[in-house]
Amino acid sequence: MNEIWIKMQSYFANSLDEYLTSLGEHISISLLSLLVAAMIGIPLGYLCIRYGRSKRWIVGIFQVLRIIPSLAVLILLIPIMGTGVRPAMTALVLLAIPSILMNTADGFEQVPKFMLETAAGMGMTQRQIFWKVKVPLAVPYILTGARTAMIEIIASATIAAKIGAGGLGGIIFTGLGLNRTDLLLVGGVSVALLSILAGVIFDLLDRIFMRYKYTGKGEKRKMRSKMKRAAAACLCMVMLISLTACGGNKDSDAKGNKEAEKSSVIRVGSKDFTEGMIVSETYALALEDAGYQVERVFDIAGSVIHTSIVNDEIDLYPEYTGTGLLSVLGMDLITDPQEVYDTVKDEYEKQFQLTWLDYSQANDGQGLVIRTDLAKELGIKTISDLQKHASELRFASQGEFNEREDGIPALEKTYGKFDWKSSKVYDGGLKYEVLSSDEADVTPAYTTEGPLADKDKFTLLEDDKHVWPPYNLAPVVRDNILKANPDIADILNAISAKMDTESITALNAKVDVDKEDYEDVASEYYESIK
Repeated sequence: MNEIWIKMQSYFANSLDEYLTSLGEHISISLLSLLVAAMIGIPLGYLCIRYGRSKRWIVGIFQVLRIIPSLAVLILLIPIMGTGVRPAMTALVLLAIPSILMNTADGFEQVPKFMLETAAGMGMTQRQIFWKVKVPLAVPYILTGARTAMIEIIASATIAAKIGAGGLGGIIFTGLGLNRTDLLLVGGVSVALLSILAGVIFDLLDRIFMRYKYTGKGEKRKMRSKMKRAAAACLCMVMLISLTACGGNKDSDAKGNKEAEKSSVIRVGSKDFTEGMIVSETYALALEDAGYQVERVFDIAGSVIHTSIVNDEIDLYPEYTGTGLLSVLGMDLITDPQEVYDTVKDEYEKQFQLTWLDYSQANDGQGLVIRTDLAKELGIKTISDLQKHASELRFASQGEFNEREDGIPALEKTYGKFDWKSSKVYDGGLKYEVLSSDEADVTPAYTTEGPLADKDKFTLLEDDKHVWPPYNLAPVVRDNILKANPDIADILNAISAKMDTESITALNAKVDVDKEDYEDVASEYYESIK
Protein backbone atom coordinates (compact mmCIF):
# COMPACT_ATOMS: atom_id res chain seq x y z
CA MET A 1 0.00 0.00 0.00
CA ASN A 2 2.87 2.35 0.76
CA GLU A 3 4.28 1.75 -2.73
CA ILE A 4 0.95 2.66 -4.32
CA TRP A 5 0.81 5.86 -2.26
CA ILE A 6 4.32 6.80 -3.44
CA LYS A 7 3.31 6.18 -7.06
CA MET A 8 0.23 8.36 -6.63
CA GLN A 9 2.36 11.17 -5.21
CA SER A 10 4.75 10.75 -8.13
CA TYR A 11 1.85 10.93 -10.58
CA PHE A 12 0.60 14.23 -9.15
CA ALA A 13 4.13 15.62 -9.01
CA ASN A 14 4.86 14.77 -12.66
CA SER A 15 1.42 14.89 -14.30
CA LEU A 16 -0.56 17.54 -12.43
CA ASP A 17 -1.33 19.44 -15.64
CA GLU A 18 -2.63 16.27 -17.26
CA TYR A 19 -4.78 15.52 -14.21
CA LEU A 20 -6.25 19.04 -14.09
CA THR A 21 -7.02 18.83 -17.79
CA SER A 22 -8.85 15.52 -17.32
CA LEU A 23 -10.69 16.87 -14.26
CA GLY A 24 -11.76 20.03 -16.10
CA GLU A 25 -12.97 18.00 -19.08
CA HIS A 26 -14.95 15.68 -16.80
CA ILE A 27 -16.61 18.56 -14.94
CA SER A 28 -17.37 20.48 -18.15
CA ILE A 29 -18.98 17.57 -19.98
CA SER A 30 -20.96 16.61 -16.86
CA LEU A 31 -22.32 20.11 -16.22
CA LEU A 32 -23.20 20.70 -19.87
CA SER A 33 -24.94 17.33 -20.08
CA LEU A 34 -26.98 18.09 -16.95
CA LEU A 35 -27.93 21.52 -18.29
CA VAL A 36 -29.14 20.10 -21.62
CA ALA A 37 -30.96 17.23 -19.86
CA ALA A 38 -32.71 19.72 -17.56
CA MET A 39 -33.72 21.92 -20.51
CA ILE A 40 -35.38 18.87 -22.09
CA GLY A 41 -36.53 16.91 -19.04
CA ILE A 42 -38.24 19.67 -17.03
CA PRO A 43 -40.55 20.88 -19.83
CA LEU A 44 -41.35 17.28 -20.81
CA GLY A 45 -42.11 16.44 -17.17
CA TYR A 46 -44.57 19.32 -16.97
CA LEU A 47 -46.18 18.33 -20.29
CA CYS A 48 -46.71 14.83 -18.90
CA ILE A 49 -48.94 16.35 -16.21
CA ARG A 50 -50.54 19.05 -18.35
CA TYR A 51 -51.46 16.52 -21.02
CA GLY A 52 -51.90 13.31 -19.02
CA ARG A 53 -52.29 11.00 -22.01
CA SER A 54 -48.79 11.81 -23.21
CA LYS A 55 -47.11 10.74 -19.96
CA ARG A 56 -47.09 7.02 -20.66
CA TRP A 57 -45.41 7.17 -24.06
CA ILE A 58 -43.02 10.04 -23.23
CA VAL A 59 -41.77 8.26 -20.09
CA GLY A 60 -41.74 4.92 -21.95
CA ILE A 61 -39.50 6.23 -24.73
CA PHE A 62 -36.91 7.64 -22.35
CA GLN A 63 -37.02 4.60 -20.08
CA VAL A 64 -36.19 2.39 -23.08
CA LEU A 65 -33.30 4.71 -23.99
CA ARG A 66 -32.11 4.56 -20.39
CA ILE A 67 -32.01 0.75 -20.45
CA ILE A 68 -29.59 0.77 -23.39
CA PRO A 69 -26.01 0.91 -22.02
CA SER A 70 -24.33 4.27 -22.57
CA LEU A 71 -21.43 2.59 -24.37
CA ALA A 72 -23.86 1.01 -26.84
CA VAL A 73 -25.48 4.43 -27.41
CA LEU A 74 -22.04 5.85 -28.13
CA ILE A 75 -21.31 3.18 -30.74
CA LEU A 76 -24.69 3.85 -32.40
CA LEU A 77 -24.03 7.60 -32.49
CA ILE A 78 -20.49 7.46 -33.90
CA PRO A 79 -21.56 6.95 -37.57
CA ILE A 80 -23.84 10.00 -37.22
CA MET A 81 -21.82 12.37 -35.02
CA GLY A 82 -18.30 10.98 -35.25
CA THR A 83 -16.19 10.87 -32.10
CA GLY A 84 -15.47 13.46 -29.43
CA VAL A 85 -17.64 15.50 -27.05
CA ARG A 86 -20.91 15.59 -29.04
CA PRO A 87 -21.75 11.87 -29.05
CA ALA A 88 -20.50 11.52 -25.46
CA MET A 89 -22.77 14.37 -24.31
CA THR A 90 -25.71 12.96 -26.24
CA ALA A 91 -25.35 9.59 -24.51
CA LEU A 92 -25.11 11.27 -21.10
CA VAL A 93 -28.11 13.51 -21.76
CA LEU A 94 -30.21 10.49 -22.74
CA LEU A 95 -29.10 8.81 -19.51
CA ALA A 96 -30.03 11.83 -17.37
CA ILE A 97 -33.37 12.89 -18.85
CA PRO A 98 -35.56 10.13 -17.29
CA SER A 99 -34.63 11.05 -13.68
CA ILE A 100 -35.33 14.74 -14.24
CA LEU A 101 -38.47 14.09 -16.29
CA MET A 102 -40.08 11.67 -13.82
CA ASN A 103 -39.24 13.73 -10.75
CA THR A 104 -40.57 16.86 -12.43
CA ALA A 105 -43.80 15.06 -13.29
CA ASP A 106 -44.08 13.74 -9.73
CA GLY A 107 -43.42 17.20 -8.31
CA PHE A 108 -46.23 18.86 -10.24
CA GLU A 109 -48.51 15.88 -9.65
CA GLN A 110 -48.03 16.06 -5.87
CA VAL A 111 -49.22 19.69 -5.60
CA PRO A 112 -52.31 19.51 -3.32
CA LYS A 113 -55.51 20.39 -5.13
CA PHE A 114 -56.84 22.41 -2.19
CA MET A 115 -53.86 24.78 -2.53
CA LEU A 116 -54.66 25.35 -6.19
CA GLU A 117 -58.31 25.94 -5.35
CA THR A 118 -57.37 28.33 -2.54
CA ALA A 119 -55.04 30.26 -4.88
CA ALA A 120 -57.78 30.50 -7.50
CA GLY A 121 -60.25 31.62 -4.85
CA MET A 122 -57.87 34.43 -3.87
CA GLY A 123 -58.05 35.71 -7.44
CA MET A 124 -54.66 34.54 -8.69
CA THR A 125 -54.34 34.08 -12.46
CA GLN A 126 -53.25 30.75 -13.96
CA ARG A 127 -49.78 32.20 -14.60
CA GLN A 128 -49.48 33.34 -10.99
CA ILE A 129 -50.69 29.96 -9.74
CA PHE A 130 -48.07 28.24 -11.89
CA TRP A 131 -45.09 30.37 -10.80
CA LYS A 132 -46.08 31.07 -7.19
CA VAL A 133 -47.70 27.78 -6.19
CA LYS A 134 -46.93 24.90 -8.54
CA VAL A 135 -43.26 25.64 -9.27
CA PRO A 136 -42.16 26.27 -5.64
CA LEU A 137 -43.85 23.06 -4.51
CA ALA A 138 -42.35 21.05 -7.40
CA VAL A 139 -38.78 22.40 -7.08
CA PRO A 140 -37.66 19.97 -4.31
CA TYR A 141 -38.69 17.03 -6.52
CA ILE A 142 -36.92 18.56 -9.54
CA LEU A 143 -33.74 19.07 -7.49
CA THR A 144 -33.88 15.44 -6.36
CA GLY A 145 -34.14 14.32 -9.98
CA ALA A 146 -31.27 16.60 -11.00
CA ARG A 147 -29.15 15.28 -8.12
CA THR A 148 -29.69 11.68 -9.23
CA ALA A 149 -29.02 12.61 -12.86
CA MET A 150 -25.82 14.48 -12.00
CA ILE A 151 -24.39 11.55 -10.03
CA GLU A 152 -25.24 9.18 -12.89
CA ILE A 153 -23.64 11.54 -15.40
CA ILE A 154 -20.41 11.93 -13.42
CA ALA A 155 -20.06 8.16 -13.04
CA SER A 156 -20.89 7.40 -16.68
CA ALA A 157 -18.80 10.24 -18.15
CA THR A 158 -15.74 8.01 -17.76
CA ILE A 159 -16.70 6.27 -21.01
CA ALA A 160 -16.23 9.56 -22.88
CA ALA A 161 -12.50 8.84 -22.89
CA LYS A 162 -13.15 5.84 -25.14
CA ILE A 163 -14.06 8.13 -28.03
CA GLY A 164 -11.56 10.93 -27.48
CA ALA A 165 -13.83 13.23 -25.43
CA GLY A 166 -11.40 13.31 -22.49
CA GLY A 167 -12.23 13.25 -18.81
CA LEU A 168 -11.08 11.16 -15.85
CA GLY A 169 -11.93 7.97 -17.76
CA GLY A 170 -8.63 8.35 -19.60
CA ILE A 171 -6.74 7.91 -16.33
CA ILE A 172 -8.91 4.94 -15.33
CA PHE A 173 -8.61 3.14 -18.68
CA THR A 174 -4.85 3.74 -18.72
CA GLY A 175 -4.66 2.19 -15.26
CA LEU A 176 -6.68 -0.81 -16.42
CA GLY A 177 -4.54 -1.26 -19.53
CA LEU A 178 -1.27 -1.02 -17.61
CA ASN A 179 -2.51 -2.78 -14.47
CA ARG A 180 -1.57 0.37 -12.51
CA THR A 181 -3.43 0.45 -9.19
CA ASP A 182 -2.24 4.00 -8.52
CA LEU A 183 -3.89 5.34 -11.70
CA LEU A 184 -7.07 3.38 -11.01
CA LEU A 185 -7.23 4.96 -7.55
CA VAL A 186 -6.49 8.47 -8.84
CA GLY A 187 -9.21 8.26 -11.47
CA GLY A 188 -11.74 6.24 -9.47
CA VAL A 189 -11.45 8.23 -6.26
CA SER A 190 -11.68 11.50 -8.21
CA VAL A 191 -14.93 10.37 -9.84
CA ALA A 192 -16.29 9.23 -6.45
CA LEU A 193 -15.39 12.56 -4.81
CA LEU A 194 -17.01 14.51 -7.65
CA SER A 195 -20.19 12.44 -7.20
CA ILE A 196 -20.19 13.08 -3.44
CA LEU A 197 -19.56 16.80 -3.99
CA ALA A 198 -22.44 16.97 -6.48
CA GLY A 199 -24.74 15.32 -3.93
CA VAL A 200 -23.68 17.78 -1.21
CA ILE A 201 -24.23 20.78 -3.51
CA PHE A 202 -27.74 19.66 -4.46
CA ASP A 203 -28.60 18.94 -0.82
CA LEU A 204 -27.40 22.45 0.03
CA LEU A 205 -29.48 23.94 -2.79
CA ASP A 206 -32.51 22.08 -1.48
CA ARG A 207 -32.00 23.43 2.06
CA ILE A 208 -31.47 26.97 0.78
CA PHE A 209 -34.63 26.77 -1.28
CA MET A 210 -36.69 25.44 1.61
CA ARG A 211 -35.44 28.22 3.88
CA TYR A 212 -36.18 30.75 1.17
CA LYS A 213 -39.71 29.43 0.67
CA TYR A 214 -40.69 29.87 4.30
CA THR A 215 -39.11 33.25 5.11
CA GLY A 216 -40.56 36.74 4.94
CA LYS A 217 -40.06 39.26 2.17
CA GLY A 218 -37.20 41.10 3.86
CA GLU A 219 -35.31 37.90 4.57
CA LYS A 220 -35.98 36.75 1.02
CA ARG A 221 -34.22 39.80 -0.38
CA LYS A 222 -31.18 39.06 1.76
CA MET A 223 -31.22 35.40 0.75
CA ARG A 224 -31.56 36.31 -2.93
CA SER A 225 -28.46 38.45 -2.59
CA LYS A 226 -26.56 35.60 -0.93
CA MET A 227 -27.74 33.14 -3.56
CA LYS A 228 -26.56 35.42 -6.35
CA ARG A 229 -23.14 35.73 -4.73
CA ALA A 230 -22.97 31.94 -4.27
CA ALA A 231 -23.99 31.34 -7.89
CA ALA A 232 -21.36 33.82 -9.07
CA ALA A 233 -18.71 32.10 -6.95
CA CYS A 234 -19.67 28.67 -8.35
CA LEU A 235 -19.57 30.03 -11.89
CA CYS A 236 -16.13 31.54 -11.31
CA MET A 237 -14.87 28.25 -9.88
CA VAL A 238 -16.11 26.28 -12.90
CA MET A 239 -14.55 28.81 -15.29
CA LEU A 240 -11.28 28.67 -13.34
CA ILE A 241 -11.18 24.87 -13.60
CA SER A 242 -11.95 25.04 -17.32
CA LEU A 243 -9.24 27.66 -17.91
CA THR A 244 -6.76 25.62 -15.89
CA ALA A 245 -7.62 22.59 -17.99
CA CYS A 246 -7.15 24.50 -21.22
CA GLY A 247 -4.03 26.34 -20.14
CA GLY A 248 -2.35 23.57 -18.22
CA ASN A 249 -2.20 20.95 -20.95
CA LYS A 250 1.46 20.29 -21.49
CA ASP A 251 0.68 18.67 -24.83
CA SER A 252 -0.43 21.94 -26.39
CA ASP A 253 2.45 24.07 -25.10
CA ALA A 254 4.44 25.81 -27.79
CA LYS A 255 8.10 25.04 -28.16
CA GLY A 256 8.87 28.71 -27.51
CA ASN A 257 10.72 28.92 -30.79
CA LYS A 258 8.94 31.47 -32.98
CA GLU A 259 11.04 31.05 -36.08
CA ALA A 260 10.20 27.35 -36.14
CA GLU A 261 6.46 27.89 -35.63
CA LYS A 262 4.37 26.11 -38.28
CA SER A 263 1.10 27.00 -39.96
CA SER A 264 -1.14 24.78 -37.83
CA VAL A 265 -1.49 22.62 -34.76
CA ILE A 266 -1.08 18.95 -35.66
CA ARG A 267 -3.55 16.64 -33.90
CA VAL A 268 -1.91 13.27 -33.29
CA GLY A 269 -4.32 10.45 -32.49
CA SER A 270 -3.72 7.17 -30.72
CA LYS A 271 -5.57 3.91 -30.18
CA ASP A 272 -6.37 2.89 -26.63
CA PHE A 273 -3.56 0.44 -25.90
CA THR A 274 0.07 0.66 -24.86
CA GLU A 275 1.74 0.30 -28.24
CA GLY A 276 -0.50 2.82 -29.94
CA MET A 277 0.20 5.45 -27.28
CA ILE A 278 3.98 4.85 -27.33
CA VAL A 279 4.18 5.17 -31.11
CA SER A 280 1.86 8.19 -31.23
CA GLU A 281 3.85 9.89 -28.47
CA THR A 282 7.04 9.25 -30.47
CA TYR A 283 5.42 10.86 -33.54
CA ALA A 284 4.35 13.84 -31.41
CA LEU A 285 7.85 14.32 -29.96
CA ALA A 286 9.41 14.22 -33.43
CA LEU A 287 6.96 16.81 -34.74
CA GLU A 288 7.52 19.08 -31.73
CA ASP A 289 11.27 18.72 -32.22
CA ALA A 290 10.76 19.99 -35.77
CA GLY A 291 8.90 23.06 -34.49
CA TYR A 292 5.27 21.99 -34.76
CA GLN A 293 2.68 22.54 -32.10
CA VAL A 294 1.04 19.21 -31.32
CA GLU A 295 -2.31 18.37 -29.77
CA ARG A 296 -2.43 14.81 -28.45
CA VAL A 297 -5.79 13.07 -28.86
CA PHE A 298 -4.95 9.72 -27.33
CA ASP A 299 -6.84 6.71 -26.01
CA ILE A 300 -9.37 6.46 -28.86
CA ALA A 301 -11.04 3.06 -29.26
CA GLY A 302 -9.63 1.13 -32.21
CA SER A 303 -13.13 0.64 -33.59
CA VAL A 304 -13.69 4.38 -34.05
CA ILE A 305 -10.27 5.91 -34.73
CA HIS A 306 -10.68 5.62 -38.51
CA THR A 307 -13.95 7.55 -38.18
CA SER A 308 -12.09 10.19 -36.15
CA ILE A 309 -9.56 10.92 -38.89
CA VAL A 310 -12.15 10.82 -41.67
CA ASN A 311 -14.31 13.30 -39.70
CA ASP A 312 -11.37 15.70 -39.28
CA GLU A 313 -11.09 15.16 -35.52
CA ILE A 314 -7.44 14.09 -35.74
CA ASP A 315 -4.79 14.69 -38.41
CA LEU A 316 -2.70 11.52 -38.18
CA TYR A 317 -2.23 8.32 -36.20
CA PRO A 318 -0.31 5.02 -36.45
CA GLU A 319 -2.25 2.24 -38.17
CA TYR A 320 -1.57 -1.36 -39.14
CA THR A 321 -1.59 -2.45 -42.76
CA GLY A 322 -3.57 -5.61 -41.99
CA THR A 323 -6.18 -3.61 -40.06
CA GLY A 324 -6.56 -1.21 -42.96
CA LEU A 325 -6.95 -4.07 -45.45
CA LEU A 326 -9.36 -6.30 -43.53
CA SER A 327 -11.19 -4.16 -40.95
CA VAL A 328 -11.47 -0.79 -42.71
CA LEU A 329 -11.55 -1.71 -46.40
CA GLY A 330 -13.11 -5.15 -45.90
CA MET A 331 -10.95 -6.67 -48.64
CA ASP A 332 -9.74 -10.23 -49.10
CA LEU A 333 -6.72 -11.60 -47.27
CA ILE A 334 -3.30 -10.80 -48.71
CA THR A 335 -0.13 -12.07 -47.01
CA ASP A 336 2.64 -10.24 -48.87
CA PRO A 337 3.64 -7.15 -46.82
CA GLN A 338 4.41 -4.93 -49.81
CA GLU A 339 1.23 -5.90 -51.65
CA VAL A 340 -0.89 -5.22 -48.55
CA TYR A 341 0.76 -1.81 -48.13
CA ASP A 342 0.35 -0.87 -51.80
CA THR A 343 -3.32 -1.89 -51.69
CA VAL A 344 -4.23 0.09 -48.57
CA LYS A 345 -2.20 3.11 -49.71
CA ASP A 346 -4.03 3.24 -53.02
CA GLU A 347 -7.52 2.60 -51.62
CA TYR A 348 -7.19 5.04 -48.68
CA GLU A 349 -6.19 7.77 -51.12
CA LYS A 350 -9.13 7.05 -53.42
CA GLN A 351 -11.80 6.55 -50.77
CA PHE A 352 -10.78 8.77 -47.85
CA GLN A 353 -8.13 11.26 -49.09
CA LEU A 354 -5.70 9.80 -46.55
CA THR A 355 -2.03 9.06 -47.16
CA TRP A 356 -0.16 6.05 -45.83
CA LEU A 357 3.47 7.07 -45.26
CA ASP A 358 6.28 4.48 -45.27
CA TYR A 359 5.57 1.33 -43.31
CA SER A 360 7.98 0.07 -40.67
CA GLN A 361 9.31 -3.45 -40.16
CA ALA A 362 7.41 -3.56 -36.85
CA ASN A 363 4.70 -6.18 -37.32
CA ASP A 364 2.03 -6.49 -34.61
CA GLY A 365 0.12 -9.42 -36.03
CA GLN A 366 -1.31 -12.69 -34.83
CA GLY A 367 1.08 -15.35 -33.55
CA LEU A 368 1.61 -18.37 -31.34
CA VAL A 369 3.89 -18.41 -28.30
CA ILE A 370 5.50 -21.41 -26.61
CA ARG A 371 7.58 -21.72 -23.46
CA THR A 372 11.22 -21.41 -24.49
CA ASP A 373 12.37 -24.45 -22.53
CA LEU A 374 9.90 -26.65 -24.42
CA ALA A 375 10.76 -25.06 -27.75
CA LYS A 376 14.41 -25.98 -27.23
CA GLU A 377 13.61 -29.44 -25.88
CA LEU A 378 11.36 -30.36 -28.84
CA GLY A 379 13.18 -28.34 -31.50
CA ILE A 380 10.14 -26.14 -32.26
CA LYS A 381 10.85 -22.94 -34.19
CA THR A 382 7.92 -22.68 -36.59
CA ILE A 383 4.18 -23.34 -36.52
CA SER A 384 4.82 -26.34 -38.76
CA ASP A 385 7.09 -27.75 -36.04
CA LEU A 386 4.40 -27.01 -33.47
CA GLN A 387 1.73 -28.88 -35.42
CA LYS A 388 3.87 -32.03 -35.42
CA HIS A 389 4.25 -31.90 -31.62
CA ALA A 390 0.72 -30.68 -30.78
CA SER A 391 -0.24 -33.95 -29.08
CA GLU A 392 2.51 -33.35 -26.51
CA LEU A 393 1.45 -29.80 -25.68
CA ARG A 394 -1.24 -28.07 -23.59
CA PHE A 395 -2.99 -25.19 -25.34
CA ALA A 396 -4.18 -22.08 -23.48
CA SER A 397 -6.89 -20.57 -25.66
CA GLN A 398 -8.79 -17.31 -25.20
CA GLY A 399 -12.06 -18.97 -26.20
CA GLU A 400 -12.95 -17.12 -29.37
CA PHE A 401 -9.60 -18.12 -30.92
CA ASN A 402 -10.89 -21.68 -31.26
CA GLU A 403 -13.87 -20.53 -33.34
CA ARG A 404 -12.69 -17.35 -35.04
CA GLU A 405 -12.14 -17.65 -38.77
CA ASP A 406 -8.55 -16.41 -38.45
CA GLY A 407 -7.86 -18.61 -35.39
CA ILE A 408 -7.68 -22.39 -35.17
CA PRO A 409 -9.81 -22.94 -38.32
CA ALA A 410 -7.31 -20.93 -40.40
CA LEU A 411 -4.33 -22.70 -38.82
CA GLU A 412 -5.75 -26.17 -39.41
CA LYS A 413 -6.70 -25.33 -42.97
CA THR A 414 -3.08 -24.46 -43.72
CA TYR A 415 -1.01 -26.56 -41.32
CA GLY A 416 -3.28 -29.53 -40.64
CA LYS A 417 -5.05 -30.72 -37.49
CA PHE A 418 -3.71 -29.56 -34.11
CA ASP A 419 -4.32 -32.53 -31.81
CA TRP A 420 -3.53 -30.81 -28.50
CA LYS A 421 -2.78 -32.86 -25.39
CA SER A 422 -5.32 -30.57 -23.72
CA SER A 423 -7.02 -27.26 -24.47
CA LYS A 424 -8.43 -24.89 -21.85
CA VAL A 425 -9.82 -21.37 -22.04
CA TYR A 426 -8.18 -18.56 -20.04
CA ASP A 427 -8.63 -14.80 -19.91
CA GLY A 428 -6.20 -13.08 -22.28
CA GLY A 429 -4.61 -11.15 -19.42
CA LEU A 430 -3.55 -14.39 -17.72
CA LYS A 431 -1.94 -16.20 -20.63
CA TYR A 432 1.70 -15.45 -19.79
CA GLU A 433 1.12 -16.20 -16.12
CA VAL A 434 -0.41 -19.54 -17.14
CA LEU A 435 2.62 -20.38 -19.26
CA SER A 436 5.06 -19.25 -16.56
CA SER A 437 3.35 -21.39 -13.91
CA ASP A 438 3.55 -24.47 -16.18
CA GLU A 439 -0.22 -24.80 -16.46
CA ALA A 440 -0.02 -24.63 -20.26
CA ASP A 441 2.62 -24.69 -22.99
CA VAL A 442 1.28 -22.73 -25.98
CA THR A 443 -0.99 -19.69 -26.34
CA PRO A 444 -2.11 -17.22 -29.04
CA ALA A 445 -0.53 -13.77 -28.84
CA TYR A 446 0.11 -10.59 -30.74
CA THR A 447 3.65 -10.43 -31.98
CA THR A 448 4.79 -7.29 -30.13
CA GLU A 449 3.34 -7.99 -26.67
CA GLY A 450 5.66 -6.83 -23.89
CA PRO A 451 6.29 -10.21 -22.19
CA LEU A 452 7.74 -11.55 -25.47
CA ALA A 453 10.79 -9.41 -24.81
CA ASP A 454 11.82 -12.09 -22.30
CA LYS A 455 13.07 -14.66 -24.80
CA ASP A 456 14.42 -16.89 -22.05
CA LYS A 457 10.81 -17.57 -21.06
CA PHE A 458 8.80 -17.20 -24.25
CA THR A 459 9.43 -17.98 -27.92
CA LEU A 460 7.33 -16.48 -30.71
CA LEU A 461 6.96 -19.06 -33.47
CA GLU A 462 7.48 -18.27 -37.12
CA ASP A 463 4.35 -18.38 -39.27
CA ASP A 464 6.26 -20.24 -41.99
CA LYS A 465 3.21 -20.83 -44.24
CA HIS A 466 1.88 -17.27 -43.85
CA VAL A 467 -1.59 -17.92 -42.45
CA TRP A 468 -1.94 -14.40 -41.10
CA PRO A 469 -1.67 -11.09 -42.93
CA PRO A 470 1.10 -8.66 -42.00
CA TYR A 471 0.24 -5.86 -39.57
CA ASN A 472 3.06 -3.42 -40.27
CA LEU A 473 2.94 -0.05 -38.51
CA ALA A 474 2.71 3.11 -40.59
CA PRO A 475 1.53 6.70 -40.09
CA VAL A 476 -1.78 7.59 -41.77
CA VAL A 477 -2.11 11.33 -42.46
CA ARG A 478 -4.87 13.53 -43.85
CA ASP A 479 -3.99 14.74 -47.37
CA ASN A 480 -4.73 18.40 -46.63
CA ILE A 481 -2.38 18.37 -43.62
CA LEU A 482 0.39 16.75 -45.66
CA LYS A 483 -0.10 19.27 -48.46
CA ALA A 484 0.15 22.21 -46.05
CA ASN A 485 3.09 20.67 -44.16
CA PRO A 486 4.99 18.41 -46.61
CA ASP A 487 7.98 17.91 -44.28
CA ILE A 488 5.78 15.82 -41.97
CA ALA A 489 6.37 12.90 -44.36
CA ASP A 490 10.15 13.02 -43.89
CA ILE A 491 9.83 13.45 -40.11
CA LEU A 492 7.58 10.43 -39.62
CA ASN A 493 9.21 8.26 -42.29
CA ALA A 494 12.49 8.64 -40.39
CA ILE A 495 10.75 7.18 -37.32
CA SER A 496 9.29 4.26 -39.30
CA ALA A 497 12.71 3.45 -40.71
CA LYS A 498 14.03 2.81 -37.19
CA MET A 499 11.10 0.74 -35.85
CA ASP A 500 11.09 -3.03 -35.97
CA THR A 501 9.22 -5.78 -34.15
CA GLU A 502 11.95 -6.32 -31.59
CA SER A 503 12.24 -2.65 -30.61
CA ILE A 504 8.46 -2.21 -30.31
CA THR A 505 8.22 -5.34 -28.18
CA ALA A 506 10.93 -3.97 -25.88
CA LEU A 507 9.07 -0.65 -25.55
CA ASN A 508 5.82 -2.43 -24.72
CA ALA A 509 7.66 -4.48 -22.08
CA LYS A 510 8.89 -1.34 -20.34
CA VAL A 511 5.31 -0.16 -19.90
CA ASP A 512 3.36 -3.40 -19.47
CA VAL A 513 5.95 -5.43 -17.57
CA ASP A 514 8.18 -2.84 -15.87
CA LYS A 515 5.27 -0.42 -15.26
CA GLU A 516 7.01 2.67 -16.62
CA ASP A 517 4.96 5.59 -17.98
CA TYR A 518 4.47 5.42 -21.74
CA GLU A 519 5.50 9.10 -22.10
CA ASP A 520 8.87 8.42 -20.47
CA VAL A 521 9.40 5.29 -22.56
CA ALA A 522 8.56 7.12 -25.79
CA SER A 523 10.80 10.06 -24.86
CA GLU A 524 13.75 7.81 -24.10
CA TYR A 525 13.20 5.89 -27.34
CA TYR A 526 12.96 9.05 -29.43
CA GLU A 527 16.17 10.42 -27.94
CA SER A 528 17.91 7.17 -28.89
CA ILE A 529 16.87 7.25 -32.56
CA LYS A 530 16.75 10.92 -33.53
